[in-house]
Amino acid sequence: MIFNSTQYKTLKDKLARKYQRDLNHLFTSLKKEDPSFLKSISHYDLHHYSSLNFYLKQQLVILLENIKSTKKLSTDPESFSAEDDNVFERWNDSEFSGEFLQALNKGNSIKDAHLLTIEVLKNHLLVLLERFIHSNDEFHPHYRIQTSLGETGSKKPKRLLRSILNVDEKLIELYAHSLKEFKSFSSRIELALKLIKIYSPSSWDRFYSFTEVIIPINNEEFVSYSHQELPGYSMINLYHRDFIDLLDDLLHENGHHHLNYYLNLSKLIEEPKDLDYFSPWRNSPRPLRGIYHAYFTFFWAYKLFRDLIVNKDVKQDLYAFSKAEWKKIYSRAVEEFHMLNFSFEDLKKAKKKGLIHPEGWVLIEEQQKLLKKDKKLILEWEAKCSKRELSKLKKALEKARYEF
Repeated sequence: MIFNSTQYKTLKDKLARKYQRDLNHLFTSLKKEDPSFLKSISHYDLHHYSSLNFYLKQQLVILLENIKSTKKLSTDPESFSAEDDNVFERWNDSEFSGEFLQALNKGNSIKDAHLLTIEVLKNHLLVLLERFIHSNDEFHPHYRIQTSLGETGSKKPKRLLRSILNVDEKLIELYAHSLKEFKSFSSRIELALKLIKIYSPSSWDRFYSFTEVIIPINNEEFVSYSHQELPGYSMINLYHRDFIDLLDDLLHENGHHHLNYYLNLSKLIEEPKDLDYFSPWRNSPRPLRGIYHAYFTFFWAYKLFRDLIVNKDVKQDLYAFSKAEWKKIYSRAVEEFHMLNFSFEDLKKAKKKGLIHPEGWVLIEEQQKLLKKDKKLILEWEAKCSKRELSKLKKALEKARYEF
């Protein structure tokens, strides 16, 4: 069984060891490529593993990759090699695209524009390290606001308020805009997590192992998100979602953190960019990476709703789910079951093509084994769902299977 607390600890210990090896290699390479910059960051303590340090290290890796690519670039503004094209796309897709394109528009070659933008990136990284290791709020115009680290603002960054939420000895950093928000957010999150622990103990164990920070997002277009290079940090919409959604969002993002530990250790899948697969969650074509991530993370949503139903008679005095909430729980469990089975068939095809590596497949296979056991339960639960909505979902999946 790969989904248990012992395996979670092993997984985290592996990444901590890899972090140390990668950091040593990074510093060795920086000493060779840019010794002056290495000297300028030598007083920052990055040597112990943490989610924050992992993120900061990854930003330095990006700098190193850009420095190394400099030697391959053309100095002629009229020429445009394959490497020039790669560098152009890299900067154009980054948060430093403005400075890079501005340098090009002034008549600089790709190489010169690249070098100018590297200096902008260096200034940003120096402020980033100073702010989050030494807690120095000195600002530089080249600095980019880190919303995923609890900053807000459009021009000059402002830190959100930070506090520690303690839920049954699980410590969580919680950010908010005001003390009033803290009170509201902390009470809702604490209740949600205590209910998860009661109804779905295995989900609680997984959350306990991987989620470290919760940062609110106030945007109706976003539900929740996280980043592979920032394991443990959950950006969650705490403004426009109901309580059942909160239960779901906490575990959904935790599923991303769990998966990202694996991804930060090894390559689980090939990642062709072609939109070859239909995503029932987005109702649109997606590349393999999107389907793989969706299956792994939405499985934990199914597990939550499944456990709520199976254990619904457990006695607890914390919260009484309403009829409408139970209806939503049944509906979500059934929907997730059918959508997961739909995408599993696509993942099987991808595996046959060699696009999913053995290490990546074992995770999906373990989840599917657990899902398969509940087939009879789903037939019972469908009776409690809207026939119209269920029929609509099944027809949409049949249509997608035919078209894809």
